[in-house]
Amino acid sequence: MYDYSKYENATPKQLINALSLVEKRAKKLELQTKENNELFKFLNEKLKNSLNVKKRKKEYLPKEPTKATKEILAKNEPLPYKNFDDLLNAIDKEIKAENA
Repeated sequence: MYDYSKYENATPKQLINALSLVEKRAKKLELQTKENNELFKFLNEKLKNSLNVKKRKKEYLPKEPTKATKEILAKNEPLPYKNFDDLLNAIDKEIKAENA
């Protein structure tokens, strides 16, 4: 809180100086507020993009076999994978073994 009583008996020169200082301080605070708002918007957007990328990576594995996967499975009959689900289960087991 400001002490307004010190300006009661101030000279016009002192009042002009005080007003000048207050204007400078207000401009500085306005600039800081603007910069903080810009940073807030930037960080908010980066966070949204980051979460979307993680979501896309998670959804990357197809739920149904692709044409290429079907061709590979058809060519490699001796593989222990009878269907696409068996292949996905085997991949999951390998990933879990690597992370353990």
